Amino acid sequence: MAPSKNISDNYCDDCKSHLGKRYFGLFGTKTPTKCHSCSKQLCSTCAGNHTLMPFEEGKEPPLTEKSALKSYCDDCFQKASILDYSRSYDVIEATNSSDGVVNLLFAHGGGSTRAMFRPHARILSSKGYRCILFDMPGHGTLVRTTLTLDECSKTVKEILEKESCVPSRTIYIGASFGAYVGFHILSQLKDKFSGAILLDCGQNVGPDCSLKARIGLYFMRKFAEKMTNKAIMETMLGVGEKSKANYHLVECCYASGMFFEQGARQCDCLHAVAPAKIIPDLDFPIQFFNGAEDHRDSEDKWLSLCKDQERSVLKTYEEGDHFFCHDDRFVADMLERMDEFIKKVT
Repeated sequence: MAPSKNISDNYCDDCKSHLGKRYFGLFGTKTPTKCHSCSKQLCSTCAGNHTLMPFEEGKEPPLTEKSALKSYCDDCFQKASILDYSRSYDVIEATNSSDGVVNLLFAHGGGSTRAMFRPHARILSSKGYRCILFDMPGHGTLVRTTLTLDECSKTVKEILEKESCVPSRTIYIGASFGAYVGFHILSQLKDKFSGAILLDCGQNVGPDCSLKARIGLYFMRKFAEKMTNKAIMETMLGVGEKSKANYHLVECCYASGMFFEQGARQCDCLHAVAPAKIIPDLDFPIQFFNGAEDHRDSEDKWLSLCKDQERSVLKTYEEGDHFFCHDDRFVADMLERMDEFIKKVT
């Protein structure tokens, strides 16, 4: 018997999962979310994980309401993203470079992408630095790559080799997840760098971390397991209302979407790294930055363990939180301090 015209079978156009039936347009499952660009119908998971704020290059819009977040099918999401999905890293070439170029390799925070440091890299490139911004495995264009510590090291090693980076003129810059995982990357590739700049890693979240840190990791894992990227972005917008971070937030954080599909693996990576065992074996200096209002039970310890005590340094910004590197009260000073540090170590 042919199905009734009043009954429609709904499938997600991305994952092909069955969305159930609707009777006379009134009963059954909820109406699927439509792609903002092509109107394909999507299940809540696909729509939630392919969400971003549309962004026009060169025009930084003010942060708006949650309604500014738009959901897309997979194909349209890639087209709408600020990221170029034909590659997994960007190179912003140096200008006004007189001597041999210095390479700055930028590693983003958890759930973010290589867009996180785009405006910062533009400024540093004008100071003569060649900036390489890459997506971590499990993020951005590499969202389908399994996230592990070794996969992160492999990704960095391949970029350094492909871009012919000279170790004596290459600096690793990582924030939050990119800083914690950076400890592992630096331990595996210690002969590839002449220095490191690490932000937002003042709290020990490794194997010997405090109960407070363990609880924090537990809730991070649960949030990632239960919430879509859209739900997490909406939460971030709520948190942002309490933070003073205001520096190119749409371009850096929302225009590429966020990626927590492998959130559990992010937590595993964070908890597996033991900075206290790694830092003493690194011959090069490290510059640390933290916000005074962030969790930072180990920032002084990390600094004290640096082998190069003469050139290693810590700067903590009063009133800065975990997002201080996107707070325009601190950005100019932070970049100036980075410039001074890099000149000393390359």
